[in-house]
Amino acid sequence: MTDITPDFNVCLKEKGSQPALKKELNIDKIDSFLQEAYTINNRISDLTRELRSIRPSYLSTAAPSRRRHDSNHARPLTDKERDAIDAQSKQLLRQLNGKITELKQVEDVRNQAAESIALKKRNQGGLGALGRWAAGGAVTAKSPEEAAEEAERKTIAAHRESVLMYLQSKLEEAGRVQSNMMEVRLSREMEKSKSVLSKSRQSAGGIPYAQDSGNRSELTNGVTDSSNAAEYDEELDQEQQQLLAEENNEMLKHYNTQLDQLNAAEKSILEISELQSTLTANIQLQQEHIDQLVQDSYLTTENVGKGNKELKRASKRRSTAQAVFWGTCAFCSFLVVWDLVF
Repeated sequence: MTDITPDFNVCLKEKGSQPALKKELNIDKIDSFLQEAYTINNRISDLTRELRSIRPSYLSTAAPSRRRHDSNHARPLTDKERDAIDAQSKQLLRQLNGKITELKQVEDVRNQAAESIALKKRNQGGLGALGRWAAGGAVTAKSPEEAAEEAERKTIAAHRESVLMYLQSKLEEAGRVQSNMMEVRLSREMEKSKSVLSKSRQSAGGIPYAQDSGNRSELTNGVTDSSNAAEYDEELDQEQQQLLAEENNEMLKHYNTQLDQLNAAEKSILEISELQSTLTANIQLQQEHIDQLVQDSYLTTENVGKGNKELKRASKRRSTAQAVFWGTCAFCSFLVVWDLVF
């Protein structure tokens, strides 16, 4: 990501604050949310790096080497190894997506709890409400301390929403890498199947049954005449018939295997595509939520500044509410003294 620290320091300088200095990060000293976020980010980075490193071997069309001392990233992979990589990658992508979702749910609960605690403290402050009214403000108005706490909560919430969005974008990138590898593999398997079919037709040149193109043209509509079939069988001896049957069985077995692999690869690609669509939708929603939180944070900051100005003005002049409050206190005191004396 682009380093915007210099721009951030310029903004801090304009506000009269100290610039942000680069400090050595200690994972053990940060809060649990960021610790879990760093753990998820490291796992996503490891997955993306591993997928990119094995991509040449994964997509290689060369025959797998039988030598065991070759490194895994230098030799072509077998179909079983490719299938295992696909399964492990899909499982890890789902696990990481679940971790991000769980982290988001925990953060939502924390935000709700913080808002509930702040509201409870505000409702319990009866004298504080009376003091705000006596100071010339509305009973429902927030004190500068309360406004500052609210701004802090919204800033933390916006930051953590950005962290979650970053993790989801990284996971989406890893999913794209895996999906692209599987799509290329699928297309190459289809090309390989076409090539095998072409070679099998050419290799049948020594068999009279395969050479008789005139009789083959009669099969274009998918219907075989019984008399022609009998003639073909008479032209072929027993050895040729057995050889042709073996070739047909091998070709059928090969295409069944290829079809199973293609179906499995297509299913995996669809699953990863669905996961990417979900991540993209979540990223868009979080971006909108972050924009709203940032806007609310700006409004809260402005309200804090206005509150401080109003507080200074209220301290310089006696408002009607103050006069009524102190007048009521004096009148009540007078009544108490009058009752005690007389």
